[in-house]
Amino acid sequence: MSTTQSILAMQTSAGATLMDFGPPRGEEKGPVQVVETFGPFEAEYAAIRKGVGIFQMPFRGVVELTGKDRLTFLHRLATADLRALAVGQARRAFLLDKAGRIQADFCVLNLAERTLLDLDLSETTTLPAVLDKYLFTEDVRIADRSADVVHLGLFGPMGAKLLEAVTGQTWADLAEWGVRAMAYAGSQLTVFRRDDTGSPGLHLLAARDVSAVLYEALAAAVGGLVPQVEDNTKRPIVGRGIGWLAYNTARIEAGSPLYHIDFGPDSLPGETGLVPQTVSFTKGCYLGQEIVARMQNLGHPKRVLVGLKTQDDRLPVAGSEVLAPEGDVVGGLTSSTLSPWLGQVAVAFGMIQWGRHHAGTKLSLPAEGSMTEAVVSPLRML
Repeated sequence: MSTTQSILAMQTSAGATLMDFGPPRGEEKGPVQVVETFGPFEAEYAAIRKGVGIFQMPFRGVVELTGKDRLTFLHRLATADLRALAVGQARRAFLLDKAGRIQADFCVLNLAERTLLDLDLSETTTLPAVLDKYLFTEDVRIADRSADVVHLGLFGPMGAKLLEAVTGQTWADLAEWGVRAMAYAGSQLTVFRRDDTGSPGLHLLAARDVSAVLYEALAAAVGGLVPQVEDNTKRPIVGRGIGWLAYNTARIEAGSPLYHIDFGPDSLPGETGLVPQTVSFTKGCYLGQEIVARMQNLGHPKRVLVGLKTQDDRLPVAGSEVLAPEGDVVGGLTSSTLSPWLGQVAVAFGMIQWGRHHAGTKLSLPAEGSMTEAVVSPLRML
């Protein structure tokens, strides 16, 4: 039984419902399958906010760069300043084309002997070839390692405590955008912190041959992927397996848009609401830099991603049009959910025309057969 099958067997035996995620990966491979939920959504969401949710993220992939020139090479191409990125640090960046449009959105994880790019799995087969085109005499080697790595997320205030119980090492001191590598079960485990759900988030890049062992150990330490609560057992670490529905709700509340969902290859950095996280205006030249600088200094994008809050529990569907009060179409919804944090009202991300994007602007959304009023807000709604 393969590692993936072993993890899948654990998930299905725990009652997981699976869903397709993303486009087909080539002619012979269908979409990635991800856990939708293990059952009660409320319990999974509560784990993220109060305990720890264990989430396998098969829609994420890894590209590895090795060689002494890898960081300066990447710095020359990406939107973020990577020259001074120390070992043990991570940073988010975009790779643009010459027209300034986003070709990849990745987290750069800098380790002693290699640099890893954590990104959407659909980009990992094409990004190495794109980067390779810009290699000349630099000492850099680029490889897609997605087949060798399984991405697990621990989301919630007890994530560090859970990882400490399983690895025997202390993780509470790992700051956001910190990275650490260690040996685990004879293979390497890389951990970086990214709080994409608004709760502490530990992302585990585990070697595939030990990932099922790690997944099982994490689940066992919280009483299973779906812990039994009837016996009133009090555990020192409160947690459970979670699926896409809980993760998606928490990341929308936390203002964490995703590439290929909320923006994509047709988007400019200025349209994403993520420029402070991803773009340096002091680093000098990079692919698409002139377009980004011109927009920053002389103009603005035609549209921008914003948060949208309603006052009721009617759920608008991603892909729906967003209307101005007078009825004109001014944008489209990219993601939506009901927010437990805000009292079960509907919240969403929308790509909205410039001028209609200001906080407090009232717009209209179709939701469950009628129109509902929404107010523009910052992306982060917690």
